[in-house]
Order: sequence, then structure tokens, then C-alpha cells
Amino acid sequence: EKNNRHVVYATERVADAYRLTSNFEEAAKWYAKAIEKGTTHSLVWLNYGQVLRSMGQYSQAIEQFQKYAQLNPSDPRGKLYAEYSAEVQQWSKPEFNFTLYNAEAINGPYSEFSPVYLNDGIVFTSDRMNKSGEKRFGWTGAYYLDLWYAPLSQVEPGIPAVPGKPSIYSSQLSMPYHDGPATFSKDGKTMYYTVVERKAGDLDSSRYYTNKLKIFSSLLEDGKWSEPRAFFLNNDAWSVGHPALSDDQNTMYFVSDMPGGFGGTDIYAVQRNGESWANPVNLGAEVNTFGNEMFPFSFQDSVLYFSSDGHPGLGSLDIFKTTGKGQDWSKPENLKAPVNSAADDFGYVLKADGTEAMLSSNRPGGKGEDDIYMVQITERLPEFVWLEGEVKDLASGNSLPNSHVFVLDRSTNEVTVLITDSEGKYQIKVPAGSRVFIKGMKSGYEADCHNVALEVGSKNEHHTVADLMLSAYTVDQIFRLENIYYDFNKWNIRPDAAMELEKVVTFLNDNPEISVELGSHTDARGSDNYNEKLSQRRAESAVEYIKTKGINPKRISAKGYGEKKLVNRCGNGVECSEEEHQQNRRTEIKITGTARSEEELTQHPLDIYKDNQILELKDFKVDFFNACHQGDTDQPL
Repeated sequence: EKNNRHVVYATERVADAYRLTSNFEEAAKWYAKAIEKGTTHSLVWLNYGQVLRSMGQYSQAIEQFQKYAQLNPSDPRGKLYAEYSAEVQQWSKPEFNFTLYNAEAINGPYSEFSPVYLNDGIVFTSDRMNKSGEKRFGWTGAYYLDLWYAPLSQVEPGIPAVPGKPSIYSSQLSMPYHDGPATFSKDGKTMYYTVVERKAGDLDSSRYYTNKLKIFSSLLEDGKWSEPRAFFLNNDAWSVGHPALSDDQNTMYFVSDMPGGFGGTDIYAVQRNGESWANPVNLGAEVNTFGNEMFPFSFQDSVLYFSSDGHPGLGSLDIFKTTGKGQDWSKPENLKAPVNSAADDFGYVLKADGTEAMLSSNRPGGKGEDDIYMVQITERLPEFVWLEGEVKDLASGNSLPNSHVFVLDRSTNEVTVLITDSEGKYQIKVPAGSRVFIKGMKSGYEADCHNVALEVGSKNEHHTVADLMLSAYTVDQIFRLENIYYDFNKWNIRPDAAMELEKVVTFLNDNPEISVELGSHTDARGSDNYNEKLSQRRAESAVEYIKTKGINPKRISAKGYGEKKLVNRCGNGVECSEEEHQQNRRTEIKITGTARSEEELTQHPLDIYKDNQILELKDFKVDFFNACHQGDTDQPL
């Protein structure tokens, strides 16, 4: 048993070592082994959950956090981290498009992080080797942190500027141990930066010492930085670091673990009073949590970006945004992927125009520990658009509930069936930039249609379609049939006339409640008696053709009008052109009844289509989506 305790202890330490050096895969393996070997330390489950969370394995992380919450119910982290891991899986996409580029020229096998824009380049913090023989930091074996500078150059339009070869920023500012990160005034002539100081005992003989973060400042005078000066808030009992100046230089944000905070490290603000500073103010519980808030960045004096492991996030440290001042701040907004990842993401800074940014991350795929990434920011255009419209009665303007709306996507030939609600309204979600054909139909009404071509690149997520105005069919309403031609002095149905008569068949099939008269008309040439008989034969011939297509004979009758209903001046003896005579030689259908029998009521063609039904264009008749028109009289069918 004693040996097993030692094995468990050693297993836990190995897991911790991998976690603290961000080797999460190995850490997860060793924490699982510690649990398998019977560890009784509840922190193992918490750390295991954090490791899984940092790997993006949120479902498995939830299990470990819930176990930790059972073992240690007084610690809120177990329950909260389980909730956070569940929440991130339901997140929507961010407001903007963020494209990340690894700043390869300045990233190496060690850490590069917390970049800031300065003039035509960037200043960043790194533990790369500064000079031969430089001492290394005992915990990681890396060199001490220093401030480095790299020029920026625009290589390709639309792509963030690329940093060039880095060099040490200023040997005048280097302190014995860690230096950085830094912040600069807008004119670049004042700098505040973080410095690590060691305290306790004889540093050469003692194994034990304490590192404290402190803030120092320097002024650029005659091209040289002045001797660094300690900030008034520095204290040997707690850390003060990560300074960030507002654009107007009147507010400095910083991070501290001073007494009276909400968690590990909190963000504070201090206001400038002339040449001095006021007392610091904690940003409050909306921003600061039981965890660690750090790496603040002020943008346009009212927006603050920072990193935290205490707010809902994708991993250990995530980048957040809040707006406000003093202690009045909005609920922090997670910037989501790809700005954030399952790893540590921090040190976010924006260019003044808001189109480019930089951040630090130890996410997989980098070149070393922490890498710097350049970020391109573009407005996110909607992937889908809501089309919203209404179906109305043309004559009264009243809405028409329970109407059918057919939406044809021209790119896919897919048809969505919609049924209007109690207010005659409908809506449908379609891909942005779609071209659709919308047809509104209702029993007893003539259909109305709209072509809708959505603007490519539009920011509008809602588009209101013009009302579909349906005209009720009425007795004596007349529709003209185009291109019904007969051979001279004959009445048989030619193939070209048959194609036009098929429209009548479709109309009657679509509207089983309607009965019609098919009327044939001639011009005024020839005797009245002859023209009347000829038109009657032609009308009867057309009706017989329609009956062969399955139309109930009771619903259609034939009437030859001869030259009784001329549409122009071309009566007997009037000299007219052939085009004018052709206007009178026409075929029309006239509605003679609109009553539906009970049998027909249960068999209306629209009844087969259900709300939100998805069909293919081939499921409809060929002419179903041909142009349709509002219900004016005497118009093409």
C-alpha cells in the first residue's frame, strides 16, 4: 500500500509537469493513470478536466469536472467549468470573420507573445536567446524574457502586414530577469512595461526566492530611452504587471493579485491626475472572476480586450471583449474560434482601424511554445437570409390565411412548400445570394408570382418580398388563349393549337371548382352566318380535345361567336390590316361557375401539399412555375 501511494504521487507529479509545460496529450494520459491507480486527491479530476478542455474534448471534460464537483462541492470551479464546457458546444459563429496567419519570421522554438503595434513595426516579448552565454530561467530552461522589435511590411493586399527579422528592442531597458510585455503611448514616446524582480535571501546562496511582477516606465528623449522608473503601485508583497494605456493616455489598466480582488489575478484601472496617478480601481465582478484575468488591451478608450480562465471559454485562457469605464462594464463577450482555441490565447491587440489584430497562442501547429499570430478582420456576411412575405386578396387587400406558397430555388431546382399563417404571412430561410421563384396559390384564386434575386454580399439577414396578390376567380371573367390557329376554312386541332389548349386542361385540373365556356371568334370578313357556324365548329372541336384529357364534360361548353364580338373597328366593309383582323380571330375561355361539390372539396390539388414539404422541380407539372400574372380581366392564361 505504501509503495502504491508513492506510485500514485509520482504519477500525479508527472501529469502536473506535462500540464504545466502545455503537453496536454501526455498530461491527459498520466492523469487517467493516476485515477486508475486510485488517487484520492480531488484536484486530479479538476486538472484532468482542464487538460481535456484544452484539447477540445469538452464532453469528456464535463465528466471530470462533475466528479470534482462531487468530491469538492465547496469549490465553484467544478460546476462552472462543466457548465462552460457544455455551453461552448452550443455557441454560434462570431460577428466578424477572423483569419489567422502565423507570424513565422519572428516565431521560434521558444515563446513569442504579447505583441503591440509601434510605428511601422511591432514590439513583442520573447525568451529567445539574446546573447551568447545568457542565463536561462530554471523552471523552463528557456532564456529570460526580453522586449524585441520587428519591422512590418505589406506583402500582399488584403493580407495583414508581415513582421520581418527581429532584434532586441533596447538594451537600455533590459533588467536582470524577465522584461515584458509592454505598452506605449499613442505618440510612441512613453513606455510602461512589466519587469520581474526576485526577492528574499541571498540570491547566490538561497534556493528559495519569490518572483514579483512590477511596472516600470521610460521616456524617449533624443532618440534614447531614459533610465526606467518604478511605478508607484509596485509592491514586494504582490505583483503588478501587464500595463495597457488607453488612447488618451489618461487610464492605465494593469493586472495584480493584490489583496481584495475576486480571484487569482484581477484587472485594475488607475486614472492619471496631471503628473500623478489616482488610487487603483478594481474593474468589478462583471470582468473579474474567481480565476485569472490578465493581458488587458484598451481600444478606442471604451473597449477593453483581456484574457481569462474564469469566464466561459474554449480552453485555459480565452480572449474576451467588454465595453464601459470605471467599474461599469458590459458582460464580457468571448471572441470564439478562431481567435480562441482549446489552448491558451492571450495578448490580443488591434490596429487603430480595427481591420487587423495580433494575438498570442500556444495552440497546436505553432513553431514553439507561444506563437504570435497576425489576424485579418472582415465583416461576416450572413450565410442565410430570411425571406418574409404575405399573401393577400388583390381586390380587398385582406390577408389570405392557409394559402400555399411554393418557393423554387433556381440553383438546386428544390421546391419548398409553405402554408401561410393566420395573418397570411410566410417565411423561409434560403442561402444568401439565392435566386428564387415564389408562387402563391389558393383555391378559387388566380396565382401570383415573384422572381427574387438576392444581392450577393448583402449584410441584410431579412428580406421582405413584395406581397403576393391573388385575385379571386369570378363568373364572366375572361382569359384569352394565344396562338390558337386553324387551317383555312377548317376546325380540326393542329399540334400548335393542342399545346395551347393544354393550358386550359392544366387550369381546369388546378381549379376543380371552376366551370368554363370556350368561345371562338372570327374576324368580320365573310358572311355573318358562315363565320358563326365556323366558329362554333372550332369551339366544339377545342372542347372535345379538352374532354379527351379527362375533364368532366359538365365543366366545359363550346360557343361560337363568329364576328359578333369584335375587339376593334374592323367590322364589315372597313379596310383593316392583317394584324388588325388577327386581333379579332381569337379563342377565349370565360368562367361560368365557381361552385365546388363536396366531392371536389376533398380532392383539391393543393390539398396534397403540406407545410414545409421539400420537393424536386420534377415532381411538378412542366409549366407549374411558368410566369403567372395578377388577376386582371382579359389577360393571357
